[in-house]
Amino acid sequence: MPSRLMPSSDATPPPVVLPQSGNLGLSGRGVAFGDTTGGGATRYARIRYRLILVDVVGWLGFLWAYQRLGISATTAQWVSTNTFAEPVPILGYLVIFGVISYLVFLPLHVYRGFVLEHQFGLSRLTLAGWLWREAKHVLVSALIGLALIEGLYALLRHAPTAWTVFATIGWVGVSIVLARVFPTWLLPIFYKTSPLVDASLTQRLLTLCQRAHLPVLGVFRVSLSKETRKANAALAGLGRTRRVLLSDTLLEHFSPEEIETVLGHELGHQRHHHIGKLLMLSGVGSFIAFSVVEASSRLWIESLDLQGLADLAGFPTVMLALSLIGLIGLPLQNAISRHFEWQADRFAVTVTTRPRSFAAALRKLGELNLADPKPPRWVEVLFYDHPPITKRINFAEQNVESLT
Repeated sequence: MPSRLMPSSDATPPPVVLPQSGNLGLSGRGVAFGDTTGGGATRYARIRYRLILVDVVGWLGFLWAYQRLGISATTAQWVSTNTFAEPVPILGYLVIFGVISYLVFLPLHVYRGFVLEHQFGLSRLTLAGWLWREAKHVLVSALIGLALIEGLYALLRHAPTAWTVFATIGWVGVSIVLARVFPTWLLPIFYKTSPLVDASLTQRLLTLCQRAHLPVLGVFRVSLSKETRKANAALAGLGRTRRVLLSDTLLEHFSPEEIETVLGHELGHQRHHHIGKLLMLSGVGSFIAFSVVEASSRLWIESLDLQGLADLAGFPTVMLALSLIGLIGLPLQNAISRHFEWQADRFAVTVTTRPRSFAAALRKLGELNLADPKPPRWVEVLFYDHPPITKRINFAEQNVESLT
């Protein structure tokens, strides 16, 4: 999975999560461009925090209701009666479940993804453009999600005593594959990419990669400006697919020195082996989550009149258990991620010896992306996978005298 300089704009992951490109860690949180008070950013952030809570409670409540109101049992019975042998019933069930859940959360999704972004001047998409992008995202997410869940239920049916081990191996394996193919297969579905034509900047960045002993395929421009004013950067891909990705909005507003420090942060993740460490942590966390589901299933299989974990009618409860486990582990996961981000920030100012430029880059990213300058401590602990932008700027500025 690619490293990131900016956090995801949505703190709570949906049931199916696409791999994200590496970024600087600020999407959706900051101060309005030209707004020195941070008032616009604070208002934007507070709305998003409330939406996160609504999203979490709504998702858990939806899963509970889908199970307890008998909708899941009815759906499972219908697809079993009207479809052929496995895996067709699972596919049919998931299509029905997915359509219902998507329609239930559609108003919230439209408000968060389209209305709110336009309200604060972040999005440049027309409604038709947003719907087209949304359709592509739903299709890609659905295909990946269907494959993952089909695989999970195949393990529950055919390896009921060892499914936790095989599911963990499969999850980590899929994560590696998706990280590798993200820049070549997935990213082009959503954004146009092309080699950076600025030869001077390209050489500057490639030289920095060589200095860090991290070869890359090249430097690529990602067209974000048609959709948003937000800026971002990434070091995406694994092995031969690894490349530097710079949004055109970043190239428009940032100096070459600032862009160099942005890449330095991304290289820091590579030099500290954060991707491998996160994969190992993901494997451990997944195994614990699957094992807890296995152990706790004895408490609810009988009460729900299920034949076992492989009974498709119990899918909402399996998802509910995994979601709750994920929420419990989220603060620890984010604390580890914030630690990694601090390491990458230190590497950026050290390898480039440009702490002033790094501070300026962070400040511009905050301004462009409406980053909350001072998030509440509980929000930071629970939902922030990157340190707050003000703390990062202060850190960079504290290193100015020692490194310049």
